[in-house]
Amino acid sequence: MRWKGATVMVALMTITMAVGQQPKVRIVLRDKVAVANPIVRLGDIAEVIALSDEGEKLLPTLLDLPIAPSPLPRYQRVLTTGEVATKLAQAGWRNSEFILDGAKQVVITRTGRTLTASELESLLQKALNTPVKLLLTPPPIIIPDGEVSVQTELPPSPRSLLSVTLLVNGQPVANFKVLVQVGSNEQFTVGNQPQIANHQSPVAAFLVRRRQTVRLIARVGKVVVEAQGMALQDGKLGDEILVAVAWSKTPLKGIVSGEREVTISAW
Repeated sequence: MRWKGATVMVALMTITMAVGQQPKVRIVLRDKVAVANPIVRLGDIAEVIALSDEGEKLLPTLLDLPIAPSPLPRYQRVLTTGEVATKLAQAGWRNSEFILDGAKQVVITRTGRTLTASELESLLQKALNTPVKLLLTPPPIIIPDGEVSVQTELPPSPRSLLSVTLLVNGQPVANFKVLVQVGSNEQFTVGNQPQIANHQSPVAAFLVRRRQTVRLIARVGKVVVEAQGMALQDGKLGDEILVAVAWSKTPLKGIVSGEREVTISAW
């Protein structure tokens, strides 16, 4: 009888342990997904199925579990099952509490598009409520899908280097500066007197002097190339001037974009 009692106790303990180790959820990874948010969460890359009442309660938290940063818009990154399992372990999940199934790796693409120069001009005009013309085409700006807007301030001079904050769905996604012509000269004067007279402003001053060594900047796609040249003319912000370079007998045309700095389209 003692032997039978011990057998029953062992059987009951085995059943209890088996019940305790029963997985709470089954996680089925997808092979490819496209996300819009800057953070990839488990619900983005997998279907999560509750296998118990406790798993059902934990489902919302598990779906919202951050797994990794999203790639840049229109770029990809790959997440392996090992990386997902590591994130689950860091969140306090034991291996016995979940079944990780589906694809061996997930290819994640961030949705997005390139902001055009004409669109940026329109956004700046709307924000400043005055005509705006880009004097230099900005480098390619890739943004996630959504409602785009900008934040900036009306400058003290028609020709200015604007600091711009780009927002998508109300969230800032990029900060940059653009050289623009804002409104017209008449909008910044009252009679014959300027509304803002700041002769020390870099907008009003010559930022490049003749025979001065200047930094040349050329943008080719996302690549920025720099070199040195010698200015052949004085120039204020936004002025087009000629610059001599050592490798060419023909001077290059460029736009003054900063102190001792000239931006050119190509060389």
